[in-house]
Amino acid sequence: MTPELLAAARTTARLINTRIQIAIPSILAEGETFAARISVTGSDALPVDASDLVLHFEGAVGTAGLPPVFRFGAGESTGRIDGLTATGPEVALVRARVEVPGRTGQISSNPAWVFANPPYRLFFGDLHVHTAFSNCSGWRCLPPDWCYEYAREISLLDFVAPADHLRGIASDPQRWPGLQASAKKHNAPGEFVTFLAFESSHAQGFGGDNNAYYLDDDAPCFWLDREDMRGTSPQVHLKELWRFLDGTGKAYFTAPHHTGRAAKYRAWDEDYYDARREPLFEIYSSWGSSEKRHSRLPISGGNNDAPAYFVDALKAGTRFGVIASSDDHATLPGAAHQFRVDAFRVPTLNGHAHKGLAAVRAPELTRSALFDAMRSRQTYATTHARSLVDFHIGDAAVGEEVRADAGLKARRTIRVRYTPDAASATRIALVRNGEELETKALRGPEIAAAANEVEFVDAEPLERVALKGAKFHPAPFVVYYARIEDGNGAHQWTSPIWIDLE
Repeated sequence: MTPELLAAARTTARLINTRIQIAIPSILAEGETFAARISVTGSDALPVDASDLVLHFEGAVGTAGLPPVFRFGAGESTGRIDGLTATGPEVALVRARVEVPGRTGQISSNPAWVFANPPYRLFFGDLHVHTAFSNCSGWRCLPPDWCYEYAREISLLDFVAPADHLRGIASDPQRWPGLQASAKKHNAPGEFVTFLAFESSHAQGFGGDNNAYYLDDDAPCFWLDREDMRGTSPQVHLKELWRFLDGTGKAYFTAPHHTGRAAKYRAWDEDYYDARREPLFEIYSSWGSSEKRHSRLPISGGNNDAPAYFVDALKAGTRFGVIASSDDHATLPGAAHQFRVDAFRVPTLNGHAHKGLAAVRAPELTRSALFDAMRSRQTYATTHARSLVDFHIGDAAVGEEVRADAGLKARRTIRVRYTPDAASATRIALVRNGEELETKALRGPEIAAAANEVEFVDAEPLERVALKGAKFHPAPFVVYYARIEDGNGAHQWTSPIWIDLE
């Protein structure tokens, strides 16, 4: 981070309720060299002086080149170890014993899958962060530059998108050029990716809350200088946003979120949906989950009773992939904590402690590669843990649509490959047509260092279970996805796979 921002953030408390992160690339090739990045934050999720802390690297899996010991210099809160090698055969994992005066403990990095020839790369980021440019929580938010630098240097993310409220409440379109400049300045292909984005609020019945994401950082802000554009629930339809975005000539997509909230929700019996314009659904944030009406992660402030949830959207024939993000209103993307009362005070507990991350499968860490992958639904959602998930039905992977052949019509084998992030137990649920079909469990400390394979078989004839006459896809189809919950309470949701009968 810049010296100015780091100095402003530095907390005087040292190593109390400390969080230590070690991040490595999530997909590696056998023999590939890579770096482990390290950050240390305190109870307020801000950087701390880690000079009293010593890491002893012990028990690493599939990794060569680690030094025996790593120490931070005076005043340092971040570190980096280069020259590591992925040896596999399937999983790489860095483990360390942490030593501070009077205490010791064990930590591990996120897991990585190691392939002879990686079929894709996997990147984690936060696509829904509010900054001081928003109108909602300006007293506790920080500038866009902070958002990008915190995401990269402290949360060790691969990509981030400030998605500020640039209209409604007390709007000011003059903020937009600052967001454009910040997105351009911090984008570093191959190292860290930024997206230009904004949140567009619409009244219930007019589209609810949606985020818009651009490929380019010179795209315009959605601004109509009209009275009906003001307030927290403007009666301006989502279709008007789409018309504006179409007219820019810039590549974009939108994503609905918080469809399960008690107020200002979007229901899937309404007459608008566009698969091309809105490929992704934000299924979880720190406010809770919109997967289904009753879940372990209800929406903070209450859920609605309308057909407004992800499962309702699937039954209505929509074809959404899924992401999670933070919807953070304290400009702490990727942090484990929730909101703060003020910019540099301890966070309050509001909603869910874990904020959510988007996992994107792409060939490389560039804006165009991530953007194309998101538009083709090569994604899954996670409540902060960087667990590794793969989901297949035959040769079809997450986000794909396939035509049923004779074999699929008679019997379907669904495979989930999974490595949890620092958990020793997990429950994997297969969901068909929005209903939980079967669950399987993994247990034991060894699962955190293994590429665990779980297989489900659905032998019911496809014609018998197919959804027919859906609002947005009348032809018969069946849709599957997986929901995973580990022993620490972290969740993952895969983007679905659709099987069409016609």
